[in-house]
Amino acid sequence: MFDFLKREIRVTRNIDECNKIRELLLENNIQTYVITNTLTNPGRHHGIAFIQMDAAYEYQIFVKRKDWEKANFLIR
Repeated sequence: MFDFLKREIRVTRNIDECNKIRELLLENNIQTYVITNTLTNPGRHHGIAFIQMDAAYEYQIFVKRKDWEKANFLIR
């Protein structure tokens, strides 16, 4: 279970979007935490044939609960 003091701010499959959100929040002194889930079999070296890499990973971005409102305002 993830720390109950953190709250999810965004879920995306786009690494560029994930990085932009993290940079914006960091510029505003909000620490982020990311959990990456692979939607393909992690034991296979080459993944699933014909799957786009943008769809292969899901990035869950979290912030501290006390920062959630400010973070949500900044990324909207």
